[in-house]
Amino acid sequence: MLHIRLLGDFSLTYRDETVTGINTPRLHSLFAYLLLHRAAPQLRQHVAFVFWPETSEAQARNNLRQVLHQLRYALPDSDRFLHVDARTVGWRSDATFFLDVDEFERALALADTAERADDKRAALERAADLYRADLLPSCYDEWISAERDRLRQRHRQALVRLVDLLEARRDYAQAIHHAQRLVRDEPVDEDAYCRLMRLLALNGDRTGAMRAYQSCVANLQRELEAEPSRTTRELYEGLLRMESRPMRVAARQPATETTPPLVGRGREWERLQAAWLQAVEGSPGFVLVTGEAGIGKSRLAEELLSWADGQSITVARTRSYAAEGQLSLAPAADWLRSDVLRKNLAKLDPVWRTEVSRILPELVSEYPELPPHEPMTEYGQRQRFFEALARAVLAAPQPLLLLIDDLQWCDQETLE
Repeated sequence: MLHIRLLGDFSLTYRDETVTGINTPRLHSLFAYLLLHRAAPQLRQHVAFVFWPETSEAQARNNLRQVLHQLRYALPDSDRFLHVDARTVGWRSDATFFLDVDEFERALALADTAERADDKRAALERAADLYRADLLPSCYDEWISAERDRLRQRHRQALVRLVDLLEARRDYAQAIHHAQRLVRDEPVDEDAYCRLMRLLALNGDRTGAMRAYQSCVANLQRELEAEPSRTTRELYEGLLRMESRPMRVAARQPATETTPPLVGRGREWERLQAAWLQAVEGSPGFVLVTGEAGIGKSRLAEELLSWADGQSITVARTRSYAAEGQLSLAPAADWLRSDVLRKNLAKLDPVWRTEVSRILPELVSEYPELPPHEPMTEYGQRQRFFEALARAVLAAPQPLLLLIDDLQWCDQETLE
């Protein structure tokens, strides 16, 4: 079997032995051209013009004749692979061989059609492994540029898909590995840097995330004389805010009877992750988990809370009960009494703490100077009360994850 590798440095083996005779850039280029254009025989005249456009036709055809002779001499059993006659030259349609470019595109096709996430991941990882580097990077012939760019873009798209898939599965180490490849291959791609920064932070390496930002700044300045975009700066500023908080890395604990492993919820988990990422990027969101009793809704929510707590994300949770159905804003009061939110109420101006004391009456004892709140008899007073609740919640460190379990028992005011 003839094994051909064109992604990265040219490599050719035949019957497990390295072929060393095809050893010049011109031979590499012509060999690759015939192989990648094997769908139809190529006219000698056309090939000669492609490779020697600035010489006379006679000289170009003579050059082609000499290089073809060298190629046929250096390639073992060349007649099994090359077809050459007076008018055309090409790769034989009945030739048997392995080509990494073909395998790369075949892996991408499998990823496109795979229904199972595991199959999609395997196909994308196969494509990533095959793409050692760009198509014949040492070849500077004009014909190869478009094909090289096409394959490079397909590779980057595959890496992005793979990184997102791995992130959704919380396999951050592997996601980081492929995100680093994205950055390494294109040092001015801000989207790639943002992915890498976020993944490093999720994996508990905030220092590494900030180093990635500094590399992004340096490369943009050196290559483009440009500054990072607003999105990239905001992500970095978020990391700085998180840096001031104690780091908690959630270790994976063995499953127990009280914390069963999350099984069969890969798609739902990916949707939760996607919603959370949108929120972190500046689009506050609401997710409703619905379904029949006993199918694992609370277990899915617990998994998200556990994951978020391990990343030092501010988390507050509450539960509604049937008996509380008429107790106004009970879930909001539970949130505000949680340790992570309660300690930040001191940051509020007294006018807002006064409004919050409507559902947290203990604040009146803690802050005797608070003026008494007035009865809510007007629409404007009601709006001010809800603004106070929003300020109290948003005083907590961001990003923030709030959970209400058993929402069906929640009071109407909380729902509104």
